[in-house]
Amino acid sequence: MSLLQVLAGLAIVFFLPGYTLVCLLFPRKGELDPEYDVVYRVALGMGLSIVIAIFVGFALNAISTDEQGYVSAGPLWVSLLSITGLFFLGGWFLGAYPWMGLLHPKLYRDPPPRKVAGMKLMPVAKGREAERFLVERDQLLRDIDKFAARSSTSNPNKQLYYRRRIEQARARVEQVNGLLARLEEER
Repeated sequence: MSLLQVLAGLAIVFFLPGYTLVCLLFPRKGELDPEYDVVYRVALGMGLSIVIAIFVGFALNAISTDEQGYVSAGPLWVSLLSITGLFFLGGWFLGAYPWMGLLHPKLYRDPPPRKVAGMKLMPVAKGREAERFLVERDQLLRDIDKFAARSSTSNPNKQLYYRRRIEQARARVEQVNGLLARLEEER
């Protein structure tokens, strides 16, 4: 068995079916997590690929024509590749692969409009902007908590510094809330 066959087998059993299923279920970038989206996609893809390979193996073993009931590599390859292809087509249809537009402009599919927490359905560009503001607001609120905890255990100069940082963060939170309200009104 060549090294290429081993690498292809590892990819089809341990990565591709699950990753394409994750892209089918969560087609937009940052949908799983704004910061670590790729890490979550790869981890979920690996876990789901193993589960998919096991279920395909069970299904093929149940319909096996071999008298011993064992599954050979050929049907397993065909089944996993066809499932991966179906997941890929479904993900492409939902807009999970915008890089396909680089191959040919007709292959580009726009992701569906997103629903941002606390807001109604909106177009993709405004949804991305609103999501960016929500992430920024969450980070600012975490920073305010962190600064408040640090100011209580610091010397007077540091306390003054952290109080200023808290005031700056609160002012920015108010700005972000105003921008989110403006986005909601424009919709």
